[in-house]
Amino acid sequence: MIIGFFWVLLAAIMLGFYAFPTKYIKEFDVENTWGSFWLLAMFIVPSLASIFLVNGLINTYTQVPISVFISVFFLSVLWGVGNLLWGISISRIGMALGFSLLIGVGTLVGSILPFFMGNIEQLKTTGGLVIVVGIIIIMLGIFFNGKAGLLREANELTGTDISNKNMKSGIIMCVVGGICAAGFNLAYHVADTIGQIGEISQNQYGNSPWIARLAVMLPSFIGSGIVTVSYFVYQLRKGKSWVKFSGSSSPKNIILIVSMALIYVTSLIIYGLGAYKLGTLGTSVGFAVFQTGCIMVANLLGLFSGEWSSAGDKSKRFLFSGLSMMTIGILFIAYGNHIIS
Repeated sequence: MIIGFFWVLLAAIMLGFYAFPTKYIKEFDVENTWGSFWLLAMFIVPSLASIFLVNGLINTYTQVPISVFISVFFLSVLWGVGNLLWGISISRIGMALGFSLLIGVGTLVGSILPFFMGNIEQLKTTGGLVIVVGIIIIMLGIFFNGKAGLLREANELTGTDISNKNMKSGIIMCVVGGICAAGFNLAYHVADTIGQIGEISQNQYGNSPWIARLAVMLPSFIGSGIVTVSYFVYQLRKGKSWVKFSGSSSPKNIILIVSMALIYVTSLIIYGLGAYKLGTLGTSVGFAVFQTGCIMVANLLGLFSGEWSSAGDKSKRFLFSGLSMMTIGILFIAYGNHIIS
């Protein structure tokens, strides 16, 4: 169990860090950066890694019912829609509230639903109840984190900037986006727990657990990739931004984006390995820790890079209180999983 938490926390650290290189990308519009990123992260990197590393990939998939792939594809599409809705909503409600809402709703949905997808009996046990309490504590921590972000934005933005945002529609979009973004974890749960892709890959073709996670994850990228890449191709055509790829900064930017995609995909694969090591409730326990760790790392990176330098003391108190609550919530979840195991 301990090694499972280690892998999940490592994955969270990587996911919290993956977007950091965007600070050094110059002369690209949003669609250039994120269109390239999603193309690499959803298609090129996972496909090449799976082809070169996974033994018996096609033979593994032929043993899985088509209904599993249909379900995974649908959930993957939801994941892609969630990513896009979040990206659009932050322009209306701000990064702090948007990030907290997305992670909060996604954590709640993505952690609780797997209980009802083959593990409902665990919800009635002492360990299961302790895990649910841990998730609730984490949700409170995310609420405090969001409050800290709102206070910080109030210090940084003018009153006009805030009043011009359509808060109501932005919040609705972000909540819906959070629900949809949980499709990633649910797609993994269906592929691994119901479809048994990881077990087939390991037992029949001798793949190590982390390589078998590639076989599990690959179908989960397709639907999300179609949604996100199509959207940004449309934006590139609409804004005539293709020309930015020929700029002097383009080679450096592409290297940074490739590094982002490698970190992103690796973090998801490591998460899958951690969820597998955590046992029966891996996708519930692991996802809560994964999402929480990600938001904690992202905020700590923001602190160290000076993003909170102009925030007031009240904002920082809410931030540290939220981080503390999330840490306590993770400990509750770890203890609950230990009881069950």
